Amino acid sequence: METLFNALIVDMPNHVKKAQADKDNGLDNSTTVFGALLESDLPPPEKALQRMTEEGFSLFAAGTETVSWALTVITYHVLTQPALHSKLTAEVRQVINDEDDSAETGRLPSWATLEKRPYLRAVLHEGLRLSYGLASRTSRIATGEDLLYRGEWTPKDSTMSKKVEHVIPRGYAVGMSSVITHHDESVFPDSHAFVPERWLDENGQHRKQLDRALLAFSKGSRSCVGINLAYCELYLLLAFLTVRVFPHMQLYQTTEKDVVYDHDFFNPFPVWGSKGVRAIIVKA
Repeated sequence: METLFNALIVDMPNHVKKAQADKDNGLDNSTTVFGALLESDLPPPEKALQRMTEEGFSLFAAGTETVSWALTVITYHVLTQPALHSKLTAEVRQVINDEDDSAETGRLPSWATLEKRPYLRAVLHEGLRLSYGLASRTSRIATGEDLLYRGEWTPKDSTMSKKVEHVIPRGYAVGMSSVITHHDESVFPDSHAFVPERWLDENGQHRKQLDRALLAFSKGSRSCVGINLAYCELYLLLAFLTVRVFPHMQLYQTTEKDVVYDHDFFNPFPVWGSKGVRAIIVKA
């Protein structure tokens, strides 16, 4: 939380001011995001300090915090489940050994190779499910038509579901959070548990039908534009952590409450006062 506030209030405006100063002094060649925007033909209001700060914060919150939080959640569960840790490590080491270049140089395989590994993919998807992407409700507005909703609802303290039907007038915002879907027990039984195996079928291959219930990147025309970059980062970083870092890492004064969703500040956050997932590096 403190990091986000600092980025919004202090760091981001300073980055914009520096980019403007570099441009004025002829030191920026448009290789940075802010530099490219300042050099563009956007109207002046789009280059104002407040507007650029908001743009930078969006990039920071959506492109950095989401990936880092997913990896944080995965790290905690890998380090608290030895069987999971061993299985994941064996698969990643196997794919490294299977590639001559990787085996000889010690470099990680490509993203295209890593994403074909079923257990690595399952761990990553389960991490996305329990890190949620954005926790805020993302709203949509039907401007040209009324919406007809049909579904089923089970009243509290009842085991019988009732069919419901509602007309939502055009112009009204309709929103939901990925947290709701990711904890739908009819789709993800024992939804609060970290169980990568739920993403694998009886042949140990990816269960594609579950993908439709994963909303970490939203869905449709308004889904995350950086989804492929995020997946590339996640596969490469998780593989790197698995073989280079996790074997030497131990959790330090960290419990499940430090990764469980408690409140929403655009991104999901654990309980107030949490110091996050902390670890120490030890000799193998």
